[in-house]
Amino acid sequence: MAMAAHHDPASLLRSAGRRVTNARLTVASVLQHGVEHMSATEVLSAVEAAGTHIDQSTVYRVLADLRDSGLVAESRFGSGEASYEWLAGANHHHLHCTECGETTPLHHGLVDGFVESVRERHGFEADATHMVLTGACERCRG
Repeated sequence: MAMAAHHDPASLLRSAGRRVTNARLTVASVLQHGVEHMSATEVLSAVEAAGTHIDQSTVYRVLADLRDSGLVAESRFGSGEASYEWLAGANHHHLHCTECGETTPLHHGLVDGFVESVRERHGFEADATHMVLTGACERCRG
């Protein structure tokens, strides 16, 4: 799904085949304009700070719906709570250090090459719109 990240949440929801509701718009807007990775608790706090009330179960449902629509990525860094970030259909990948917890972007071209190699070698079409590779960063290994 190739959607531009600059579109407003309402048109992105519609193009993903989702109904535009106040809860979806609010959560999408919080993620689109927030920090890169937010936990559901942080999303809920940001929604409330904006003066809107959405109950916690609705926030979790909306996050799952946005994830399933390809608008939001869900990541688990270590054993902590899942984090969410706005994608709007764009590929986005990370390197996550399990020693210090630092997360850095991974260029999509590297992942594209890997996905192509998997397709050629195994005949498998991987869905790699969001990938997190874990390991130890250079600083922690040094």
